[in-house]
Amino acid sequence: MQAGIQMKTLAMLVGMTVGTVPAWAADAAAAAAAASDSAVAGKPAAQTSATGKQLPGISVQGDREHADGPVKGFVAYQGSGATKTGTPIHETPQSISVIGREQLDDRNVTNLNDALHYTAGVATYYSNDTRNDAFMIRGFSSDFFYLDGTRMPAVPGRALDQWRVDPYQLERIEVVKGPASVLYGLGEPGGVVSMVSKMPTDYARGQVDLLAGSYNHYGVGIDTSGPVDADKRVLYRFIAQETYSQNQVDSVHGNRTLVAPSLTLRPSADTSLTLMATYLRDNTMDSNNFLPYYGTVAPTKFGQRVPTSLATSNPNYENYDKTQYSFAYLFEHHFDPNWTFKQNFRYSHLDLNNQALFGYSLSSDQQTIQRAAMNLRSSFNDIDIDNQLQGKVKTGPIDHTVLFGFNFTNQNFMDNEGYTYTGYALNLYNPTTLNNPVIAPSFNDTQQRTVQRQLGVYVQDQMKYQKWLLVLSGREDWLSTTTNDNLAGTSSIQRSSAFSGRAGLMYLFDSGIAPYVSYSTSFQPVIGNNAYGSPLVPLRSKQVEAGVKYQPTFMNATFSAALFDLRQNNALTAAPDPALTGNVQTGQIRSRGLELEATAELTENLKLLAAYTLQDVKVTQGSALDPTVGKTPTATPRNIASLWLDYSMTAGPLRGLGFGAGVQYFGPTYATSDNALTVGSFTVADAAVHYTIPHWRFVLSANNLFDRTYVARCGNTTRCQYGERRNVLLTARYTW
Repeated sequence: MQAGIQMKTLAMLVGMTVGTVPAWAADAAAAAAAASDSAVAGKPAAQTSATGKQLPGISVQGDREHADGPVKGFVAYQGSGATKTGTPIHETPQSISVIGREQLDDRNVTNLNDALHYTAGVATYYSNDTRNDAFMIRGFSSDFFYLDGTRMPAVPGRALDQWRVDPYQLERIEVVKGPASVLYGLGEPGGVVSMVSKMPTDYARGQVDLLAGSYNHYGVGIDTSGPVDADKRVLYRFIAQETYSQNQVDSVHGNRTLVAPSLTLRPSADTSLTLMATYLRDNTMDSNNFLPYYGTVAPTKFGQRVPTSLATSNPNYENYDKTQYSFAYLFEHHFDPNWTFKQNFRYSHLDLNNQALFGYSLSSDQQTIQRAAMNLRSSFNDIDIDNQLQGKVKTGPIDHTVLFGFNFTNQNFMDNEGYTYTGYALNLYNPTTLNNPVIAPSFNDTQQRTVQRQLGVYVQDQMKYQKWLLVLSGREDWLSTTTNDNLAGTSSIQRSSAFSGRAGLMYLFDSGIAPYVSYSTSFQPVIGNNAYGSPLVPLRSKQVEAGVKYQPTFMNATFSAALFDLRQNNALTAAPDPALTGNVQTGQIRSRGLELEATAELTENLKLLAAYTLQDVKVTQGSALDPTVGKTPTATPRNIASLWLDYSMTAGPLRGLGFGAGVQYFGPTYATSDNALTVGSFTVADAAVHYTIPHWRFVLSANNLFDRTYVARCGNTTRCQYGERRNVLLTARYTW
């Protein structure tokens, strides 16, 4: 009854704001009151108003959604990735996209690449390479991921030994666009992907998932949580999944094992400690399957293309075995209603054993590729700890949310690599040498251990005066990188420091429109020396962004538009003297463009995801000997667009049945850094059908519904990859 009274009061407050009580608000309040009262009485919730009218969808936000918790429906209202303080997205002067659990489930997402397909500003590669999650944000690669506020192990440009997170363990994914060093330290300029794990719940719940799909894809998962004791001071969650799948490429197959337990201790109402562990192993025979431009993008003189099923690596030699685990805790203590201390800690370890053959040149007959044998072993040990003190204070008419932070990261990376570039030729149209014996190369190219330590302190002030919002942030980092080269018998140390800043101004109109402007900077260290023998300095980036966010008062939706100009300085470019070997840092890469995004529940039945990205990415500065100046980097599209609609039956005999359909457009890209060869655009369609009945939910999805054959990307003329062919997946979930 009390909840119903609160809903009626809310409707009156809305009316006071706009002058009158809208009919939809009054009807919705009445329906919500009836639903609440019925729930208290153990009755089913009413679906219509007191006048019998069908009601539009409405989601009343407030304390119901937590920035690090579940998203109700598709539309998220809270975020923590851009501020670390749990701030309404509508009141954050920066472009943000949030993907919640419900969206992941409705689209039947199984990897991070798929999860980001319908996000503005993000270009995923769509390729059939399943070894890593490869994508760009605003034209720059994104190698650093964050899970529950801590950074995962990564080395820029090395996607093979990238840390992976399975979406099955996630509650939400937040993409913060633009430089974010002010809160996270070193990183790429395009943005940050911040993920939140499923957390223990204070009520008993559980689910079992069964998966079956194309290419002998099978799997089983379990996700259960609840209180351990009657007082709900100890909560648990246990997540595990085992999957097996093959691939459109012959002989490619693999297993994935995921285990992710967690335990929350709540000794008092003001203190909580969540202990977490993750274990993930990918044991696969997964070929990189690089193919030449001729034979894939363009028909060859033989009148055919290389089949999408051809494996260019030897299946008896190919191996990709990655094991990763982490131990973490999230501590939080409230001193009083205004001051809170948080400490996030994670230890991460990763081991990779990777052997493969990959093509690196095409012979003059346009049939034969020369392949190199690769033998790689690498490992990470990473410690990341982030301390935060957050407070709410008032100075006169201005409300402040202040944040003081101290962050320490220690990453220990070992890399052993060996390559053999002769003796493994393969005719793409008559691959008789596919299974010839391969001798694993010794580690004669790299035997190196790198230890990088980063210490950062930061401060942030979010100020609110009436309808004006101002965010000011600053951070100083100190870095040291020690590199031991065991082949050369040398050791070197690089030390640097960097200041990062951010300023954002926003105005909140009563209509729900919120224009803003912001300026932010970032840095990224580069290991090694330049052509003159001096240590390389960090890459420095800066961005100016102007945008507008719209959160209508009459529907459950968010709309955003952003213009940005992003520049990375100190980029590597060829030495100006041809007698010198190596690079200098006089280059600049510029990315500027427009992003449009809409996430809406248009009616009670219909949900919408829409995104469009226009980006102009160019190498704007470099030496006179750099042929890439004025050119667009490879695999970087100018236009990206996507649309997803989901319609669900909420009444009648088909209640519980829903349909989703989407389309994604990826514009032309360049296959070479001099932009001499163009990879054509492609459009793919996705679809899903879901059906929910008590305790059961079924989702049947199809990516690339019409089975289009296309080239997803080319890094150069011999490193092209086909896109993923049609992939159908059925998930059956039992819940209790």
